[in-house]
Amino acid sequence: MTADRDQQIPSAIIGLTIGLTLSVGGWFAIGPDHPVFAVTVQGGFLLMALLTGPALVDVGRTRYRVRAYEPRLYAWLGADLVRRVLDAVGWNRMIGRMRTAESGASMLTRYLRGTEQSETAHLLGAAATVVVAAVAAATGHPQGVLHLLLVGFVLHGYPVMIQRTVRFRITSRRTGRSADAS
Repeated sequence: MTADRDQQIPSAIIGLTIGLTLSVGGWFAIGPDHPVFAVTVQGGFLLMALLTGPALVDVGRTRYRVRAYEPRLYAWLGADLVRRVLDAVGWNRMIGRMRTAESGASMLTRYLRGTEQSETAHLLGAAATVVVAAVAAATGHPQGVLHLLLVGFVLHGYPVMIQRTVRFRITSRRTGRSADAS
C-alpha cells in the first residue's frame, strides 16, 4: 500500500499541474469563448483526472453505492446509447482488458475497482470543469461556459453514468445470487 501511495502522490501533482497549465494557458492563448478552448481544457482534465483519481478512489466510499432509480435515469439521459457507441468502436473492450489484466484480487473485484477508479477520475474532471466554467461565468464569458459544460458533460458526465450503471448491474446480480443461496 505504501508503494502505491508513494506513486500516487507524484502522479496527482503532475495531473493537477497539467490540468491547471492547460486551463490557464488555453484561456490566454485560445480564449475562453472558443470551442477549441473547451476541448483542449477537457483533454487536460481527462489526463489530470486519470493521474489524480487513484489517490482519491478510497475517499468517501459510500458514494459508490448506486440507487435503484439511477440506471433508469441514466438511460433516459442517453448513457446506454453512449455505452453502445463505445462498444461499437471497441473502447469498452479495451478498458475491460485493462481492468482484468491487473494482478491481485478476483477478476470481478478488479473490474468493480476499475469502475470506481474511472468514476472518481471523471468526477474530478467534472469538478475541474465546474470551477473553470464558474470563472468563465464570473468574467463574462457565457459562450465559454456553455462550451465547457457541454464538452465536460459528454467527457465526464456520461462516463460516470456508465460506470454507475455497470456497477449496479454487477452488484445487483451478486446480491441476488447471495440471496438465492440463503
